Amino acid sequence: MRFIHTNVSRILIGMLLASSSSGVFAESFSLAVDSKANLYAAGQPTTPLVGGGTLPSSVALTPGNGRVLSFTSVSGSVSYNDVDAPLAYRGQYNGPDGGAVNFQDADWPNNYLTTSGTPGLLPPSAENTATTFYMDMASAGGVSGMLLYESNAAARRVMFLSGVFTLGGVPQSPPPAILNFSSSFGSNPLSTAFTQLSPLLNQSFFIGDGLTGTGTGVPQSFFVPDGATHLYLGIVDGGYFVGVPDYYDNNRGSFSVQGVVAVPEPSTWVMGLAGIACGGWGMYRRRKQTAA
Repeated sequence: MRFIHTNVSRILIGMLLASSSSGVFAESFSLAVDSKANLYAAGQPTTPLVGGGTLPSSVALTPGNGRVLSFTSVSGSVSYNDVDAPLAYRGQYNGPDGGAVNFQDADWPNNYLTTSGTPGLLPPSAENTATTFYMDMASAGGVSGMLLYESNAAARRVMFLSGVFTLGGVPQSPPPAILNFSSSFGSNPLSTAFTQLSPLLNQSFFIGDGLTGTGTGVPQSFFVPDGATHLYLGIVDGGYFVGVPDYYDNNRGSFSVQGVVAVPEPSTWVMGLAGIACGGWGMYRRRKQTAA
């Protein structure tokens, strides 16, 4: 019997692999994401929005389980503030993976040092000196915030393409846990070089250019939560990229996004399992008859 079970298992794996390759259809989408697209406004029907900006771009998802999102192309550039920032810090544009944005004023970075309490992620040596933003955004409403801090200032990044899966309406509190996309800082750092990610409903996540590296690497896979009806794409922004959403209205630029959602066809899996069951029973009967 163990021999029969082993062979049936091998047939099961083979048929499932075959059905997964032929029983999956892919839906592609193409849209623009403005730099003012407020990701925290996912599901909101109208403006004005908390923090300003515009409604995020959205994709209606085909129902199903086991859906996988990937991105075939993300291009364009955006600026955190090319309007009313101090002249020395205007003109800083970055691509979809975000960029290291230099800044300095009376509050930044003086009030964000390791000696001054929360968030306190910058070293004291940064005081009264221009340095680069990091991201330590709080949750707002039913949408989670996001953490991305690098000790190497040149490796920090903000203004990257982000997403959130929802049930279509306005996400309700409490929001899910905040994901940490730092390379090594804090608890459970995911980094931005992950190959696969399984965000929860209403949990904001890093997308960037959809590759494991900036402009290089392999496409990343984002597993769509079962029940999700919409994907929203936008920017996570706030005052110094710390705290609650804000300052969307002085952003400039946009991203062009092309992606695809692979949706398994349930009927293919049912037919495959039925065939496996019949095949396994037939093998079992033939084995018994031969033994008799």
